[in-house]
Amino acid sequence: MTFTDRTLEQLEADTRALSLDYGRRVGQPGHAEARAFLTRRMEEVGLRPFLGDGFALPYDPQGCGWGKHDLANLVGVVPGRDASLRPGLIGAHYDSVIDEPCSDDNATAVAVALGVATALRDHPLERDVLIAFFDAEEPPYFLSPAMGSIRFYEDQRAGLDFAAVIIMDLIGHDVEFPMSGTGLEDLLFILGAESHGALPEIVERSAAEVPQLRVLASLNDYVGDLSDHHAFRLGGQPYLFLSCGQGRCYHSPCDTPEWVNFEKVGRVYELVLALVHAVDRDGVDPEAPNPPTTEFEIRMIERTLGPVLEMALRQASLDHLRTRSDLDRIVEVLMQMLMV
Repeated sequence: MTFTDRTLEQLEADTRALSLDYGRRVGQPGHAEARAFLTRRMEEVGLRPFLGDGFALPYDPQGCGWGKHDLANLVGVVPGRDASLRPGLIGAHYDSVIDEPCSDDNATAVAVALGVATALRDHPLERDVLIAFFDAEEPPYFLSPAMGSIRFYEDQRAGLDFAAVIIMDLIGHDVEFPMSGTGLEDLLFILGAESHGALPEIVERSAAEVPQLRVLASLNDYVGDLSDHHAFRLGGQPYLFLSCGQGRCYHSPCDTPEWVNFEKVGRVYELVLALVHAVDRDGVDPEAPNPPTTEFEIRMIERTLGPVLEMALRQASLDHLRTRSDLDRIVEVLMQMLMV
């Protein structure tokens, strides 16, 4: 599975179109411009409105105690062949935290969701897939009742349960370690495979289809709910959260298209497409047990980190990874080593 030059050009074009010099912050002109742009792109892609006649699902933050703002999630559907199946969902927030481009937070993820929607439109799956662009993810709304993904899950999802939810945030920059020469710039973290027993195998197999991307799977508990997967996790939905971590330009004016590695964005597009196909093909039985993911996480770490793992093991005074307590220690060391 690989992306075409045309796909990569569109991923970059969508990212740049959303990377407004004055940002997309709630209450500012760029916020409305971003919504209008996304509405046009969702129409061009051929998405079907999820509810009603349009993509916008407005909600009133005043009822949440957050004053008067024009807030709306944008949700469309790529129809599958069997509407009776649990749908999938691909989600990313479209607002920005400051009045700056905020290209990787979160225009790149929005672009990937649009790209995957285009691919699924041309080759439909068995199940429907929702494409959701959430409003008001950034502070001061983060994890508040006014956060768009919370309002979607609690008020707007029409009672649906999902086969799997894939949330993306900060997926396009190179990962930097303080020491040089690690070769881990193409690292991507996946959290949440522990939310359903079928997901570890789906993640492992899908990652193998994109060898140019180093996929590191871990427990969400190690870092907590850092984005829009929060409401879905609390609701007991199978979910995956994809991110490169915060990085040196996080919530900073230097988060511009120049910070983005668009080749990596293309690889993330490939991975999301592989994950969606795997979920559609294999299904996710809501009654299946959730066995421990320790062995899966160890395999992914050993396959991904190479010499950095050797350094981390020495620092953690470990010879090998065998147990959950070993993973607890190695994650602590890696988080200390990682430049975020």
